[in-house]
Amino acid sequence: MKPFIMVSTRPEIEAAENEYESFRAHGGLEPEQLTHVMLEEVDLADAFDPQAVSGVIIGGSPYNASTPFDAKTRTQVRVEEEVGELLATALKDGVPVLATGFGLEVLANHLGTATSTDFGEDLGAADLFVTEEGRRDPVLAGLPETFTVFVGHHEGAVAVPEHSVLLASSPDCPVQMLRVGERLYGTQFNPELDADHVTQRISAYLDAGYGDPGQLELVLSEARLSGGNVAGRIVRNFVERFAQD
Repeated sequence: MKPFIMVSTRPEIEAAENEYESFRAHGGLEPEQLTHVMLEEVDLADAFDPQAVSGVIIGGSPYNASTPFDAKTRTQVRVEEEVGELLATALKDGVPVLATGFGLEVLANHLGTATSTDFGEDLGAADLFVTEEGRRDPVLAGLPETFTVFVGHHEGAVAVPEHSVLLASSPDCPVQMLRVGERLYGTQFNPELDADHVTQRISAYLDAGYGDPGQLELVLSEARLSGGNVAGRIVRNFVERFAQD
């Protein structure tokens, strides 16, 4: 099988490695089947070969696409540019992509739609509602019409971008999952997070402004009570649908 690429956009190495392991586990992939690339360290745009991969998974980040340009670090600007170039290549060459969190925000901007802190969500659980289009989409196959996911983001898309289809929504963040064409998907929530991995993620970002740190135990209790991670099926469906020999 051609490998998938997991692109980490977050600068925190331990959090990025945990994110990679979570996607690998939910995707049912061996280490050699999911190559880990950290944009903090690698210039991917020049080296990326669309013909050599089954698809790309783009992870989340504490960066915000809506931050004024003058307030962004040079690293953030470079990471955003590389993600944008990767998305443009994927759209042009038909490379399957699952862009999560910050990846969806950059995708929305690439498609001409702004993001806003009006649609941020504190660390915790949220109930998602699958749209009619979502119920027909193979990447959501096997999921119920309503399911719980873990969230934690400062912003979200203000509308469904042009040329995309809304697949799932929630009251506080209407654009939770979308598809562009037949191969490019974006999720604002974190499909890779289960109870163990949400604990690691929260520990990494206690002081990052994703909510009241005093609510940590409540969030972790929600994670433990949730049992398995239904949303993880999205990662597995994506891998099974687009894996290439």
